[in-house]
Amino acid sequence: MQTARPFTAFALALALALGAPGIAAAQTHAHDGAGEAAIEITLNNGAKWQGDQNMITGMTAIHGTMAANLEAIHAGTLPADAGKEIAADIQKQLDFMIENCVLEPKVDEQFHVVLGEVMNGVSALENGEVETGAVTIVQALNAYGEHFEHPGWQAFN
Repeated sequence: MQTARPFTAFALALALALGAPGIAAAQTHAHDGAGEAAIEITLNNGAKWQGDQNMITGMTAIHGTMAANLEAIHAGTLPADAGKEIAADIQKQLDFMIENCVLEPKVDEQFHVVLGEVMNGVSALENGEVETGAVTIVQALNAYGEHFEHPGWQAFN
């Protein structure tokens, strides 16, 4: 999947370079090692954003991947190579959503905030930082659920 990563990185870089407001996710840092990301997404005049089926399909798959592995991640029993497998599974969904994106520009701007954070989590997973990657992805998924219409979406605790 390494050939797909440059496309994903390019697509996100292009979106950021175009200067769309609010695309950057703000990071806070806690010195106790439990830093939390503050993901800056706005609602659509107080309502959740309407996406498309490609977004719903991809985000459902990412949610499923994380749900299937979260217990082992928390318990510290995830096999050493599983973090990279999780990253590859999630990267496939990111590539799918980016390659098939037909979102309206304002929705797309907000969704790219979520995608950027998921990509940060994927990078951490690829680098062996399983807990950091998982936390980053789960926070992005929870922010997604708070800001986008997605029937049946369940937030992580």
